[in-house]
Order: sequence, then structure tokens, then C-alpha cells
Amino acid sequence: MKALAIDSAGGCMTVAAKNDDFTASLILDIGPKQSPELLPAIDLALKKVELVPEELDYMTLCKGPGTFTGLRLAFAALKAMELSFNKPVYGVSTLDCYAFPFKNFCGQVVSTVDAKKDQFFAAVYEDGKTLLEPEDTTTEKVITFLDKSKKILCTGPDAAIFAGELKKQCPSMDVLYFDSQINTCKSLFALAEKMIEEKKEPLKDFEGPEYLRKSEAELALSSRQEI
Repeated sequence: MKALAIDSAGGCMTVAAKNDDFTASLILDIGPKQSPELLPAIDLALKKVELVPEELDYMTLCKGPGTFTGLRLAFAALKAMELSFNKPVYGVSTLDCYAFPFKNFCGQVVSTVDAKKDQFFAAVYEDGKTLLEPEDTTTEKVITFLDKSKKILCTGPDAAIFAGELKKQCPSMDVLYFDSQINTCKSLFALAEKMIEEKKEPLKDFEGPEYLRKSEAELALSSRQEI
């Protein structure tokens, strides 16, 4: 299939295009400088596999959780392309995406992103099944879903931080973490094509990022309304 994928849920942005068996990926670990680089990265990835947007079968992105700015950036770019070229966009859970390469791990997988304020966006998986759905949660809650007799693999951009918290609270737990950069777009392609095979619908016009947490502005508004 011919496709375009973006993961800008964290500080490191990945953009990839595939033309059947040929794939081109760009990993840009440039933090807040992502915005001006996204469209040139899309253009370059497509050119490297000799595609133009009109030829795409679908587009896909990490729909969240993740950074507010990063998620909005990817959504804005692909929604614009959807309107311009009438190509469907499939949203994939960021945590599902990070866990996918380890679906055959013999143990439990914790996919995690540091949500700050002593919280994590996290999900727990085992044997291809989700034990804890993605949520804004604490290390303590995640531990209640873990089998301490099994190996625990932490993945995601903040896997090392979360693994450290697990070991601090449960020193006897056999905890591993994967701290190398993964080309997350490979997972996005695989998961989106599974959605297509299962005839799941692409994102609707009104659907946006899944933040799992209210913004600071929303929290401030709620606080004022409660007074």
C-alpha cells in the first residue's frame, strides 16, 4: 500500500512514507522546532519513495496521548491533506504504537509517556491483549495490573524514567526497558493497515487528538467554576 505516517506525540518527530515495499523515514529530534520542519519533511519523505499525495491509499498518525502542541501539529497537517486530496486518516493510540514492536515479548509490556506532575500516560499489555487501557495514571495504579512473577518491559520515550519508578517501589520486580529510538511509523503503518483490514472507520471530520488530560486552561476554568 501507499501511505504517509506521522508521530509527533513527543519531542522527537518521525515522518515516513511507503510505496509498497519501499519506505523512507525521517526522525527529527528537534523539540519545539518541529512546526516549520513538518511540511518539508512530508514532502521529502514522499519524494524519496516517488509518491505524490494524490497516489496515497491512506494516512495515519499517533492520535494521543502526547504533547498538546505535537498532536495538534500532526492533526492539522494530515487533516489539511485529507481535505485537499480526499485521503482517509487513521488515528492510532500512541501507547499502542510504542508497544507494538514488543507484541511477542514473553512477559508484560508497559507503554508509557511522562505526563509530569508525578503522573504517566500508560497502558499495560500481555500476549497481544490490553490489560490497562491508555490513561493518565500513577505508577502505583500501573503496579496493580502487573504480575510480579513475570518480566516487565517498559517502552516509550520515557521508559527509563518509568522503569526507575517501578524498581524504586518494587525492588524485586524484574524490570527491563528499551531506550533506543524506534521508528514508530513502522508500527503506525502496521496498525493502520490492520484497521483497514478489519474495516474500521478512519477519523471523522470532528475527531481530534486524545489528550487524556485537560489543558492548563481547562483546569483553570474548572477551578474557577467550582469556587
